[in-house]
Amino acid sequence: MTEQTHDIGPWYKQTWLWFVLTPLIAVVIYGTKFLYLAITTMDGVVKDDYYKVARGTTVDNSKSVNAISLGIKGNILIDAVTGDIRLDLSSYNDLGNSLTVDLVHPTHQKYDQSITVRSTGSEGVYAGSLQSQLTGKRYLIISDTDSTWSIRREILPPYDQNTFTVDPNAL
Repeated sequence: MTEQTHDIGPWYKQTWLWFVLTPLIAVVIYGTKFLYLAITTMDGVVKDDYYKVARGTTVDNSKSVNAISLGIKGNILIDAVTGDIRLDLSSYNDLGNSLTVDLVHPTHQKYDQSITVRSTGSEGVYAGSLQSQLTGKRYLIISDTDSTWSIRREILPPYDQNTFTVDPNAL
């Protein structure tokens, strides 16, 4: 009887070995990449009046209620081309010389803009400038400098010469 021996070659030339190892190598590479991203990037802070009570979350609507009681309503004109913001508000009381307009990005805090608009001398008319170009959906939050009232609204593009109505009763 003669024995036949087959030379199967070196281990790294075996196709079944690579068939088994390829998914494992891919998991290690992608797992390391995602671990690096999870450690180095930070989740943005949600900009709203949420607070945690025990295991639940509660929304504080007192600022919106204050805006309703003051009868604040009006329009905001955003011109993304020139970067101008014009706010026309009416109210039962004087709103002060300056207001804060926050343009909050839904997912990334680094795209948020907080703009102080100043009175132009006319009753309820305020003007300011954007800090950078607006793209995509935004949440508009208008409040006084003391943060006693606020009006919130979702705004969508296009922002070129676009007027948005701000009314706390509409929410």
